[in-house]
Amino acid sequence: MSRSEEDLPRSQGSPPKPPKEELTGRTLKNFFWMFAGGSAEAVLKIVVVLILARLLLPEEFGVVSAALTVVALAEVMGRIGVAPSIIQVKTLTDDHVATGFTTTLASGILMTVAFFFLAGQIADLYRMPDLKIIVQVFSLLFVIKGAGLVSEALLQRKMRFPELAVIRLSSYLFGYAIVAIVLAMLDFGPWALVWAQLAQTLLSTVLYLRLAWDGIAIGFKWSTFVTMIRFGLGVTLTQIGNYVSQNADFFVVGRWLGAEALGYYSRSYLLLQQGAQLVGRMGDQVLFPTLATIQDDRSRLERALNRALALTAMTQIPLTALLVVAGPEIVLTLLGPQWERAVLPFQILISVLLFRTGYKFVGSILRAAGRVYIAALWQWSHALAVILGALIGQQFDLEGVAVGVSLAIAFCYFSGLFLVRHFINVSSRDSLRRLFGYIILGLAFAALLVASKMVLAPVGLGNLLMLVILFAEFFVVYLLLFTFAPKMFGREGEILKEQVLNRIRRRRAKN
Repeated sequence: MSRSEEDLPRSQGSPPKPPKEELTGRTLKNFFWMFAGGSAEAVLKIVVVLILARLLLPEEFGVVSAALTVVALAEVMGRIGVAPSIIQVKTLTDDHVATGFTTTLASGILMTVAFFFLAGQIADLYRMPDLKIIVQVFSLLFVIKGAGLVSEALLQRKMRFPELAVIRLSSYLFGYAIVAIVLAMLDFGPWALVWAQLAQTLLSTVLYLRLAWDGIAIGFKWSTFVTMIRFGLGVTLTQIGNYVSQNADFFVVGRWLGAEALGYYSRSYLLLQQGAQLVGRMGDQVLFPTLATIQDDRSRLERALNRALALTAMTQIPLTALLVVAGPEIVLTLLGPQWERAVLPFQILISVLLFRTGYKFVGSILRAAGRVYIAALWQWSHALAVILGALIGQQFDLEGVAVGVSLAIAFCYFSGLFLVRHFINVSSRDSLRRLFGYIILGLAFAALLVASKMVLAPVGLGNLLMLVILFAEFFVVYLLLFTFAPKMFGREGEILKEQVLNRIRRRRAKN
C-alpha cells in the first residue's frame, strides 16, 4: 500500500442514515429509479428476444445457456462475499476498499485460468461437445467482472441508484443488444450471444470504474481481509446456494433432455425472469443498503420487510394473472410459432412470480441483520428442493421440470419467512394477512381476462392483437382501481398514490 500499515485507515464513511420519517420516501424513490431503469431494460430484452428468436435456433440458445450456468458459478465463487461486505460494514475505510478490490481481481484471474482448462470436462458433463470452446472464451468474463465488483458495491452503498440504472440499461443496449443482433444477422450463430455477453460485461465494468474511481484504492491488508471474509464467507455460501437453485434446472434439462429442450426452457425462463428480476433486483440492491442502515432497529426492519412484501404482492399477483392467461399469445408473438413448446412451461413458471420476487427480500433482510449463515442454510435448502423438483420432474418432460421448480420456489418463500421470524424476531404476519386480499384481486383479474379471451376467440384475432387487447384491458382496469379505489390495494396503495401525487405537485411547483 502507498502508506504504512501503522497509519490509521482513512474512513470512507458510514452508509447514509435517513431519519425514520424519510426512510419510506427515500426507499420508494430508489425503488422508482431502479424500477424505471429495470422496466426499460426488461422491455429492451423482450425486443431483443423477439429478434434473436427468429435468427437463432433453439439448440444454439441451449448451448450458450449451458455455458452461462458455468459462468454464473465461477462469478459467484469469484466474489467471495467481498462486495456485500463493503455495503454492509458500518464504517468503510480505505483498507476495506483496497483489500476488496485486490481480492476480487485476483479471484477473477484465478477463475479465468481454472475454467479455461476445465472446459473439456464441463462439456463432457453436459454431453455437449461444442460447449468446450464457448466456456473457454467465457472464462474471460471472470476477470472482467472481478475488476468492477467493488466499484458497483460502492455505488450501491452510496445509494447512487440513478447511475446504476443507467449503467445497466446502457450496457445492455450498447453492449449486448446491438452486438448480438448484428452478429446474428451475419450468421455468427451461438457466437453472436457469446461476444454480446462479453461486450456487455466489459462496458458495465468500465462504467462502474469510471463513476467510482475516486473511491477505489489498491492494496491488501490481511487483518481487514479476515474481518471481511467472516461476513463474506456466509454471503458466498448463500450465493452459491442461490446459484444452484437458479441453475440446477438448466443443468438437468440440458443433460437429460438435450440442448434443444434447454433452448425452449431457457427462453421460457428468460421471459418470466424480466418481471422477477425487475422487483428482485430492486430488493437486493435498494432494500439491502437501506436495511443495512437500520440493522439494529428490529421494529423498523419489520415495517420495511412487510411493506416490501406487500408492495410486491400488490403488483405481482395481478400481473401474474395477466401473464398466465396471455401466456400463449406472449410466447407465440415474441418468439414465433416455432417456439410453441415453450408455452406451457412459461405459464407454469410464471404462476409463482410473487414467490420468485418476494424471497429476494427475505434474503436481503437476513443479510442486513448479519444472519448470513442462516441465509446460507436457507438458500441451500432451496437449492436442494430445486434439484429434487427438477430431477423428478424431468421424467415428465419440460412441464414436469417447471412444476417441480415452481413448488421449490414456494417452499423457499415460506421457509424464509419462518427463519426471519425465528432468528431475528421480525414477523411477516402483517404482509401475509394482506396477501389473501391480493390473491382475491388476482383471481378477479384472471376471471376478467379469461372471459375476454372467450368472447374474442370466435372473432379470430391474431396473437398480437389479442395480446394488445388483454394488456390494455389489464392496465386500464388496474389504473382505474389504483386511482379511484386505492384502499383495494391496502395501505401500500395509499402510500404509493401519495408518493406519486407529491412528485407531481413538486414538479408543478417547480414549473
